[in-house]
Formats: sequence, structure tokens, C-alpha cells
Amino acid sequence: KIACLSLKSCLRSTITWRLFYRPINMERRDYNYYEANAATINMEKITSCEGNAKILHRLCADDPPRIIHLILGGETFSSNSFIFEGDDLGWLSYFIGKSECLLHLRINYLPGGEEGHAIVEGIARSKSIRYIKINNLSNDAFASIMRALGSLSQLEKLDIDDNSSVAPDGWSELGFLLESGVCKLKELFLCRNNYIGNEGLDVLSNGLRGIGSSLKVLRLQNNSIGNEGLLAVVEALQNCTGLEILDLSSNDFSSAAAGLGSLSDWLQNSPMNLKYLGFECCSITDEGLHALAEGAANHCEELGLDGNESITSTGLSYLSNSIRSDSCRVETLHLQGIPIGDDGLEVLARGLADSKSLWLLELDNSVDVSETSAGWLAFSRALCDTSSVNSTYLSNHTICDICIEDDEETIPRDI
Repeated sequence: KIACLSLKSCLRSTITWRLFYRPINMERRDYNYYEANAATINMEKITSCEGNAKILHRLCADDPPRIIHLILGGETFSSNSFIFEGDDLGWLSYFIGKSECLLHLRINYLPGGEEGHAIVEGIARSKSIRYIKINNLSNDAFASIMRALGSLSQLEKLDIDDNSSVAPDGWSELGFLLESGVCKLKELFLCRNNYIGNEGLDVLSNGLRGIGSSLKVLRLQNNSIGNEGLLAVVEALQNCTGLEILDLSSNDFSSAAAGLGSLSDWLQNSPMNLKYLGFECCSITDEGLHALAEGAANHCEELGLDGNESITSTGLSYLSNSIRSDSCRVETLHLQGIPIGDDGLEVLARGLADSKSLWLLELDNSVDVSETSAGWLAFSRALCDTSSVNSTYLSNHTICDICIEDDEETIPRDI
């Protein structure tokens, strides 16, 4: 297999180190060896070229340009890349662990054998890494990384994306890591991970409780979560009182009215005011929107419902009642990808007429925007009812923008 390492400087100019290597029998050395020889090591002897030697040195440099972003594997091979077989990953591991400026680590590939163990040990010793992104690792590699992260009390953001090969025992290692409370994460992204589903969230639920109030952003997109998984998420979030962004998009909530209702209740019974709540492309039905609408409208500033094609005017009427309430906090509402006819526009207009918070509304480009459309006439009256001076005064003066999916020029002038 081939690996690639790309390193970027903290300056605007970018320093890149691409290392393509074939697995070799690396000599196993303990940490004391590297510590004893670090001051006198000849960089040229442990790297394949002068450029790599300089960049390895910059991992621990006191002066800029210093390396703050390191990518292991998975990069597109460019025409100016070369084959290197003389780079010592044991020394790379040592400098990863010693660096005081390396903040971001992205792991797209982890070699097997002693080379992989060396990298993991270096990560475990790091006192500087704040953000780790993991893509498409094997189950064993993923589990070993999770165990290494148990030493990184400074870690603030963990992004785990598209790890379809990770089995239940691998996700359990993540659960143990989060449950330990060592990492007080601010951001946790778990996206496009096939196994997670309902069973995986049950494994992770205790871990989410362990993060507690430090968690600000939780993204659980496209993880095959259904009603049971959503109920587990809500139960696990009881201690996450500092949450600002919750994104559950691209899961299947077509039969999750109970889970959506539980989330709504949690929002209303906790001191929670989200900046963003995302349910895009979740197959939410009218029943599900009915269960969700009140809690979501009263406790988030931006609500994403794009792509839920099963929602009809009945579901929109529940949402309309929520956004017209004086307790509504929604400022931005995304409804693209929902086929809204005149009846749907009319019920939305009733909510819009009394809304005191909504200033941006995004609609699907399938809506009828002709000036004779009953739906748009209802919108026009909500925004500026010219039947009397008092009606004009009482019209909506809050909303600033109505967007129709890159088709704003077709909106009638009176709207």
C-alpha cells in the first residue's frame, strides 16, 4: 500500500511533504532511544530528501514557518510527486509527539505493523493536537487510534467520516473514550458511518453523556439512524446543556414521530437554545413534523427541513402555528425540496403574518410564483395588507428575504 503525508505551514504559503512509501521492516525502538538521540540526529539520514528533512525539523521548530496541519494518507498523487523509501516513520512519530505547534491531524491511512504502532504512539504523546479527522480506516486501525486519543485531554474536535469498515468493537472503543471524560470535546462529527445506526448509538450513548456541557456541536449525518436511535440520542444529550448545533440530516425518520417528539420535549424542558437544528433529507412526515415543530421553533435560531418530500400542507400548518407564536425563536427556515402548492403557501402565509422572529425563508423552486397564484397572493397580504392603513401597520415587518433556490428574479415584485 501507499501512503502520503502532506504538511501545511501556519503561514499563508503552504509547505507540502508528500511521502509515498512501501511497507518495510522498520526497526522497533523505544521512546528513550529517540529522546536520547533527538538532539544529535542527522535529519538527512532518516529522510529521503533534503526537503523532507527540513519539514520534519519544522514540526518542532520554535520559529515559523511551523507545521500546524498534518495529513496521513489519501491525498491525490500529483505529477511532481516522487517515490520515497528512506523516510523513518519512527522518527516522524517522535516529532509528532514532541511538537508544540501541530494542531490539526487528519488520518486517511494508517500503515500496519511497527510503522502503524509508531504513529499511534506518537499521537498518544501529543500535547498540542486539538483537532483530529479520521477517514475510512480499518477496524483495527480505528480502534488503536481511539485508544491513543485517551491521552489527549486537550482534544477539542473529533471528526469521524465514512468509516464503513469499523465493526461494533471499534465503535465501542470510541464509546469508552468519550465515556472516560478525558476529552472534553467541543465538536463531535460522526458522518456517513454505516454501522452506527440504532445499535451503534446505543453503544455510544454513555459516551455522549460523558462529554457533558463542553459539547457545542454534534453532527450525526447519514448514519442510518431511525426512531430507536433518535430516542437514544435524546437520552444521551441530557447533560449536553451547552449544545449550539445539532445536525441529524440524512437519516431515516419516516417512522420516528416518537423520537422527534422526545427531542421536542427535551428542547422545551432544558435551558437549550440551539443556533442550528438540522433535519435535511430525513423523510419526515406530517406526523413527525407535528411532534417536532413546537420544540424546534421555540428553541433554535435556524431550522433545516430541506428535502423532506413527504411533508404536505397538513404538516406545514403545524409549523405555521409554531412560527406565529410569540415564543418562536426561528430566524432562518429552510424548506427547499418540499413540494409546496398553493394550499401549503397559504398556511405558511398565516404563520408569516404574525411571526416576530423569522427574517429568512427558503422555498423550493417548484412553487407557483405567478402573480395570480393564490399562495403568493396570501404571502403578499401577509407582508403588506393594503386593505386599510391599520392592516398595513399590522403586516409583517420582520422578514427580510424570501429565497427560491437560485430563482429570485421570478418572485413577484409586490412580494
